[in-house]
Amino acid sequence: MGSQGKQSTGSAGGERVDVGLGVVVRGADAVLEVLLTRRPAGTVYAGYWELPGGKVHAGETPAGATERELREELGIAVRAHTALPIVEHVYDHAHVRLHAFYCEHVGGEPRNLQVAEHRWVPVDRLGEYPLPEANEPITRRIIADHL
Repeated sequence: MGSQGKQSTGSAGGERVDVGLGVVVRGADAVLEVLLTRRPAGTVYAGYWELPGGKVHAGETPAGATERELREELGIAVRAHTALPIVEHVYDHAHVRLHAFYCEHVGGEPRNLQVAEHRWVPVDRLGEYPLPEANEPITRRIIADHL
């Protein structure tokens, strides 16, 4: 866990958007769960599940953006601590650079403040949820780290 490597998918082009994502895990190895959120109606990839997070603002670190976004979207406090490999992906609408972090959940219960739904998903069932393509290398890494 924690490499700063980069994995690219898709082809180059378009303005790059840096995104911080939180990997919030709870439970013991036998019943380990990861927090996923569902994208709201009216957004790109509406109805898809994803790791919670959002755009990195000017002057903000990816870890700081991750912590802020989970507070804004779900009302929880986290501490981003271990970076996963960076993933770049080109969609028709954007070129994203995903900075995912394992996060310690330090306070609050998740609420659907800016997401359609949230769910604690057993690690061995992550593959059953439709995720945007760029999330897939990250979820594969989570599964490899915990199964």
